[in-house]
Amino acid sequence: MRPMRKLVVLSLIALGACADNVPPVAQSPAPAPVPSPTVASAPAPAPTPVTLTANTPETTAAGTAFTAPAGWSFVVDGPAAKLTGPEPDLHLTIVDATEKNADDAVAAAWKLVHPGFKWTLKVATPRPGRHGWEERRDYEYETSPDEKLVLFAVAVRKGASWTVGLYEGGNASFEKRIGAVEKVGESMRPAGYTRESFVGRTPHKLDADRTKQLVDAVDKMRAAANIPGVALALVQDGKVVYEGGLGVREMGKPDKVDAHTKFIIASNTKALTTLLLAKLVDEGKLTWETPVTSLYPAFKLGDADTTRQVLVKHLICACTGMPRQDMEWFFNFEKQTPKSELEILGTIQPTTKFGETFQYSNTMAAAAGYVAGYVLEPKKELGAAYDDAIRSRVLGPLGMSETTFDYAAALRGNHGTAHEFDVDGKMALAVMDLNRAAISIRPAGEAWSTVHDMAKYVSMELAKGKLPNGKQYVSEDALMARRKPQVPIGEFSTY
Repeated sequence: MRPMRKLVVLSLIALGACADNVPPVAQSPAPAPVPSPTVASAPAPAPTPVTLTANTPETTAAGTAFTAPAGWSFVVDGPAAKLTGPEPDLHLTIVDATEKNADDAVAAAWKLVHPGFKWTLKVATPRPGRHGWEERRDYEYETSPDEKLVLFAVAVRKGASWTVGLYEGGNASFEKRIGAVEKVGESMRPAGYTRESFVGRTPHKLDADRTKQLVDAVDKMRAAANIPGVALALVQDGKVVYEGGLGVREMGKPDKVDAHTKFIIASNTKALTTLLLAKLVDEGKLTWETPVTSLYPAFKLGDADTTRQVLVKHLICACTGMPRQDMEWFFNFEKQTPKSELEILGTIQPTTKFGETFQYSNTMAAAAGYVAGYVLEPKKELGAAYDDAIRSRVLGPLGMSETTFDYAAALRGNHGTAHEFDVDGKMALAVMDLNRAAISIRPAGEAWSTVHDMAKYVSMELAKGKLPNGKQYVSEDALMARRKPQVPIGEFSTY
């Protein structure tokens, strides 16, 4: 802000003098001094936002570092570093705060950005400090469904100084740009912080003592988070050095979790589905660049032009700009079939160009599995064809005999019951039947497995496609193609 300038008017008053023998000349009263007019300076112009053409390292006025995403506009305005997304209703603001605690820092930040901030705090959750920050606290706010608004805040502390991140935007814009939003949040670092590197370091071997320390640490965290039961395995040098369970299968009951307790593995199922695709690549039945309609002619995505562009890799890259359409299958799952799920894709047009943004789509991943099954058994119902394909190409060769897509069979045996936090933040039994919603999109997230089986899968991944007997189960090229970065989902991570 420039200092205000005042225009000062100086009045010079001439004094009359009398010569000898000359009568004095009558003087008129001196005019009253005219007040000096004050000219108010114009307010300093607001700083002009700049649209960034590349991901750009930036800092707040106090030195907090972060990465500003390409395509966003950016400006530093006093203690606030302001980011606006490609959609104008999406705003991220990083504020240097001088308050002594997180609650006051967040309140002051909102007041600075939105003097009339009206939303009610729903919950404030303490988090451990990471990446140079000593403390963190997350804030969620009550919004009505009609507002279609995402609204939350994060406060982080280094020493006595707080930095506040304010996040606000429409649901659609937020979902579309979640990768860029994560990039900003993950990249926030206190002034002077250097990211830790493990380059050149040799990891310790997991002897009995270190294994016990790890297992005890997991159990301590499980208890602190009120998680009823956990299963875990440790793999080292291609061998499982520990597998077992902690806690109970269902709160209030004595049955213990062990290495053979089945859990819904949710989106870890996608890794098995992409492994199936890798096997078909090896068999010459498709490539990652094969147009999907050449494999499954009924496939449709949006309009005809978009459909022609969809390759096999696009079904699983989360980079096509397909919005997350979970409600369609979640609320109608009792009527949905694999075929009807694929038909839904034909009614939805991507919201961005391929490769532009990360947007998670369960239905697209499900299509990948059903197309793979169709390639192998085109005369079968899509779900049955996928089930046969995943058993013959993945579960069987890997020896994953405890893994199943049979929901009823899983519930009859040793399994972990569904739990979640209730409205009071206490752990409670959940409605297991809701998980049946994933059956119609099962290649994306419905498998049940055990830590005993999953350790076999992980061991194969670590061995770059080899089985414990040394046999090459899947080629390294086909396997590793699944790990090639397709789209950023944060500062140091990609999908």
